[in-house]
Amino acid sequence: MNTLLRIDSSLRTEGSYSRTLGDYFIRQWQTKNPEGIMIERDVTRKLIPHITQKTVDAFFSEIPDSENIELSDELINELYQCNEILITCPMYNYGIPSSLKAYFDLVIRTKKTFAGSSIPKGLLANKKAYIISSMGGISTETLNPLENHLTQLLSLMGITEISYFPLDGTVDQSRTGEKILIQQSEILKQLNAYATDTTSH
Repeated sequence: MNTLLRIDSSLRTEGSYSRTLGDYFIRQWQTKNPEGIMIERDVTRKLIPHITQKTVDAFFSEIPDSENIELSDELINELYQCNEILITCPMYNYGIPSSLKAYFDLVIRTKKTFAGSSIPKGLLANKKAYIISSMGGISTETLNPLENHLTQLLSLMGITEISYFPLDGTVDQSRTGEKILIQQSEILKQLNAYATDTTSH
């Protein structure tokens, strides 16, 4: 039985490109996995606090204060429970939302999601990740800044099988309307293929 962890990070709870595409992916995934389990983590609706010195100290303590790592343990447990991860992420100021960065600050944790220091080894191998990103500008790189950053974070935890579904140019007046819909349509086709392909899980 497949378990999917969905992580949403857009500030817009309505009219969000990334959330809308994420909703479509979920519908296809549920059709393919009628008995599958979905865990939802919305870092906007339920904000993740930024990491503090007390939390960092607890990470490295032999007898950590449970109060300071309770949320970290909960988020990491969700990662271990799932075998697939969907991240929907818009670009804010050329980077990922601060709430999503706060999430990763709590789950990238030595001896929990990676081991070693000079050459870290991820402990969450054999998981599949999907990144749905949206940005106002047009990316000319193979991976846009969001995908690059998230790939580094996921890879550190051992998650290297990653599929990308970028939607860019959403604020370019020359590309709005029909052109955006065409691009969305192509992404929907890709999402449908990945969500229903029996060889991708």
